[in-house]
Formats: sequence, C-alpha cells, structure tokens
Amino acid sequence: MSWLAQLLRPKVDLPPAAARALEEWRALPAVSEETPLARTRFIVMDIETSGLDPRRDALLSIGAVVVEGMRLAPRYTFSAVLRNEVPSSRDNVLIHGLTPSMQIEGEPREQALSEFLTFAGKSPCVAYHAGFDRVALDRALRRALGVRTDNPWIDLAQLAPALVPQAHLHNAALDDWLAHFRLRAHVRHNAVHDAQVAAELFLILLARAVSRGVATLGELRALAEAHARFTTRGDITGA
Repeated sequence: MSWLAQLLRPKVDLPPAAARALEEWRALPAVSEETPLARTRFIVMDIETSGLDPRRDALLSIGAVVVEGMRLAPRYTFSAVLRNEVPSSRDNVLIHGLTPSMQIEGEPREQALSEFLTFAGKSPCVAYHAGFDRVALDRALRRALGVRTDNPWIDLAQLAPALVPQAHLHNAALDDWLAHFRLRAHVRHNAVHDAQVAAELFLILLARAVSRGVATLGELRALAEAHARFTTRGDITGA
C-alpha cells in the first residue's frame, strides 16, 4: 500500500479479533492472473441490500461458496446477516425475508465483514451483476473496517453471454440463465442459496471456457471484460 493510501485510510477503532483478521487479510499476496483455472480458488457470492442503490442502501447479508479445482467445495460456505439498527422497508423485507428482528439481531458489522475477508482471502470474487455487489460490499467495508476489496472480480452477467451467445440472453436476469440451464435455487433472494446456484452456473461456464482453450484466470477475466466493452459500445445489443 502506498504512503498516500496509508494517509487517506480512515481511522477505525476495531475489536481485537477484527483488527487481527484485517491485518492478516492485508498481508495476503494477490492472486496471479497467470494462475491456471484448475488451480484457482474462486469465491462465488451474493448479497442482499435494503434497496437497489449500492451507493446508498445498507448491506444486509452476504452468502458465499467456494469453487476450487473446477468443483464446488461444499464444506466451505459463508453466510452472515449484518446488524442493521434501522430495518429495511416492509416491501424490501418481502423480497429477501430478513425480518426486522433478524436485522437488528444480526452480527456486528466489523465482525461479519472481517470474517468474510478471512473466508474470501484475496481469491477472485464471482457474482451475477458483480458491479452491484462490489460497490455495496466495498462501501460497507470502508465504513466498518476502513478497507476495500482488492480481489479480482468476475461478472457472470458478462461471462455467460460471452460463452453462450446462442442463448440470446445478452441483458438477462440471473433467473433467465438458470432457466436456460435448468438450474433451480432452493430459495431465491437468500444470499447463500443464490450463491450456491450461481456457483452451479459458474461451473457450467468454466467447463465451456476450458473447452474453448481458456486456461488462466486472466484469460477468463479478459473474456468477460471484452464482452462488457462490446455491450457498452452497442456491438451486441444494437443500441
């Protein structure tokens, strides 16, 4: 970390356990873009928030699973409901099922977020519409712990159409891709269940990527990012 970043880092007083976890996370090495996919540990994650604006609304819960060795690692799962002193609206509760009492009695934010960093390490994070998850997560991390993620991110909403263009789902929702591959979440809009079914989708996409000669983390990220650039320019959507 540069001297300027050190200077601008917010001063946050943390419980000892959270402070130790944070320093251990900071000390972890970055994952090389040259890491073969078969040796990459991915964190497939989902979040629930109090609204649709990740720059304003509260992070309510995090769910995450591990994909490693091109397989789901079912022993490694993360799930946390973060304490929210002002519960989200009734309409919002109807979506994710996190009742006011569950939010008020959730884990302290410093504890939940430091535990997530311990779970995720510096591994690549995978999510559907990853930009939303990253902004909301980084905002919560900044406020609670004074840090942001420096993990690589992969957006399934870009990777899927890049690898399966024949599905014609270039601006689709996660449910559309689940229906295309006949996948089903046990409970939708539950962070850990959504993470699990997103991991199933990711494994299908990983297999397709490998069959096309994609071999490393960097090549996989480049494939998704190239599709994002084409979509922005309108090359695919015709916009």
